[in-house]
Amino acid sequence: MAKSVGKLLSVKGASAVLIQANLPLAFGMFLVLSVLSGCGAGNGNGLDRNGQPISRASVAIPLGPTLASIQANIFTPTCAVAGCHSGASPPQGLLLDSAVNSAASLIGIVSPQDRTLIRVRSGMPDISFVIQKLEGKPDVAAILRGEQLVGDQMPQSGPYLPQATIDVVRLWITEGAKP
Repeated sequence: MAKSVGKLLSVKGASAVLIQANLPLAFGMFLVLSVLSGCGAGNGNGLDRNGQPISRASVAIPLGPTLASIQANIFTPTCAVAGCHSGASPPQGLLLDSAVNSAASLIGIVSPQDRTLIRVRSGMPDISFVIQKLEGKPDVAAILRGEQLVGDQMPQSGPYLPQATIDVVRLWITEGAKP
């Protein structure tokens, strides 16, 4: 059975207060308060004006012909979503959840859907499979041979990217598809 202890505390400039405390409860409260007092909010560094953590993902990167920009503006929000090109088993092994994984999955990589197609051919957007998938049509040579697009246009089931956005990916490839 817990032992009750009466303690007389004096408060400066006030009258005395008698506190009845259950010893195990008092000790537990002391531990909780000690731990919480060590978890201060810090000085605010790394927080936005609403007190939320600032992460690299929350910093807007304007869309431009770099992999970092394409990753932040296209691959991460559009492709690397649940059930698509993220997780342990992305479709066709195409993992687009980070710039490192996107580069490793795209640049100079043969498509498992058609071994004659390279996902991204540096300097050659017209024969890069990723452009064909984004635009929803095969390259000109394939069209002349009467061939259709391999697989579905991406993002699967849409909404599809505007041509101006795809043109930024084209420019990145034209400029060498640097990681």
